[in-house]
Amino acid sequence: MKGTTVYFDLETGGIEAHQPNIQIAAIALRDGVEIGAFEHKIRFDDSVADPEALAMNHYDAGVWAKEAVTAETAVRAFSRFCRDHADLELLSKRTGRPYSVARLAGHNIVSFDIPRLRRMFDASTDSYLPACWWYPLDTYQRAIWHFAERDIPTPENYKLSTLAAHFGLDAEGAHDALADVRLSAGVAHAIWKHQP
Repeated sequence: MKGTTVYFDLETGGIEAHQPNIQIAAIALRDGVEIGAFEHKIRFDDSVADPEALAMNHYDAGVWAKEAVTAETAVRAFSRFCRDHADLELLSKRTGRPYSVARLAGHNIVSFDIPRLRRMFDASTDSYLPACWWYPLDTYQRAIWHFAERDIPTPENYKLSTLAAHFGLDAEGAHDALADVRLSAGVAHAIWKHQP
């Protein structure tokens, strides 16, 4: 793929919209090579989080107490990371001038991560998301198409860890945002390698 792709992931304190985002991470890939990485743990009110989700997502109160930043700080930092890797050129409908944004990718980001990310940016006082959120590359959707179009064994489900196992990738550390973005990039590459 031409240009840079920013794979990102949010880990959360539950799947409900009111439950908090607890970690955001991203990597930037160019020509299959990681050229940048980003990760922030996010401060949150654990009373509104699902304890099972926190356990699955490797939440450690001591680690978060030392390392977590405000959602506002995480938003600004992710905005800078996207800006640093923004090489997808688009034309402004308003001015007709070109501008650049980051190309986003990840696993199940269309229905889960992007809406949550947009809410984070909407709640931010002064941050702009310099990324193409309206047509991201989603490995969940790509995997569904991949298996639907071929007469090959289909995995039990399309979870990231299941797809990783199907393609022989090590899923250790799954449900840590930085591990998951690297894993989703690996799944995307594995699907691409298995194209006819």
